[in-house]
Amino acid sequence: MGLFVVNQSNVERLIRAAIAVVLIIAYFLVDSSLTMILLAIAGALLFNAVSGNCYVYRTFGINTCALPENDA
Repeated sequence: MGLFVVNQSNVERLIRAAIAVVLIIAYFLVDSSLTMILLAIAGALLFNAVSGNCYVYRTFGINTCALPENDA
């Protein structure tokens, strides 16, 4: 079992990246005490989007990747 096992579909990775970008923009536009929390969440989402690995999914055994085609 490797360290970075891809367990997210490409669509989910794009959604996570888009949400991370929105949160990073909100960090610069919103003056609140929650902005550092938003930035930390954005960092985690960007890591998940780039690596394709979500440790929460891995803990619960969830995999949203398409199954490979079986050429039988």
